[in-house]
Amino acid sequence: MEPLLCFLGEDPRTPWVKARMSGYQPGNLDTATHIILPVPAFDRQGNIRGGPPLGEFTRCFRPGLTIFGGNLGPCLAPAAEAGTAAIDLLADESLTAANAAVTAEGAVGLAMAHLTITLAGAPVLVIGWGRIGKLLSRKLQALGARVTVSARRPQDLAMLQALGYATEITGNWKHLPDYRVIFNTVPAPVLEDTAATNPKCLLIELASAPGGIAPTGSRTLLQAQGLPGKTAPETAGNLVAEAILRHLTEGGKI
Repeated sequence: MEPLLCFLGEDPRTPWVKARMSGYQPGNLDTATHIILPVPAFDRQGNIRGGPPLGEFTRCFRPGLTIFGGNLGPCLAPAAEAGTAAIDLLADESLTAANAAVTAEGAVGLAMAHLTITLAGAPVLVIGWGRIGKLLSRKLQALGARVTVSARRPQDLAMLQALGYATEITGNWKHLPDYRVIFNTVPAPVLEDTAATNPKCLLIELASAPGGIAPTGSRTLLQAQGLPGKTAPETAGNLVAEAILRHLTEGGKI
């Protein structure tokens, strides 16, 4: 059966997702076989971003319907009850890896736009050694920044030192006054008191809400979650479309 696609809600990536998937027939809430939501799909009130309330949306759930979107938690229970498949795109490893690269590039651009100094030669701290932390540290190092990376696991600290990075133990800070930029990638409280940082330090929060940096004191804190859709919506939209297309063409694998 040919898929019938219905787009519900909107974010900066949506126009590019629609363009990549324009070869598929459109449907509506009653006829669609697949409904495509934003990534992430819901706002803090549990409503679809740029779309209808959750209750209005769930009334269309039925067997044979598939929903795509990011962070689908609010609709998982009603979807399961109605026999509707829910595909969380943020659980797609290929998409998350590609998004991490876009996030790292966007974070570098954001820092450049807000600093009064160059990143070359600047002491910077990257908190966390996950996907984003690894890619961001590499980009900063290539620009000539003096990069310190913090982690907790001994094996991560050993690898960081082998790669030539200075290191700190996350949460056990020794050099906070030294850094002009601190990027956080850890989605848990890690820097709850910024008073010990350099007064000129730029704090950039990349982790999902509530993030790891507490907005205390007079330091500049940039909430930079969701950078792919903000700084490179065309690239990010194409990546979302590719993830959906993989599902449609590979028999449900994602």
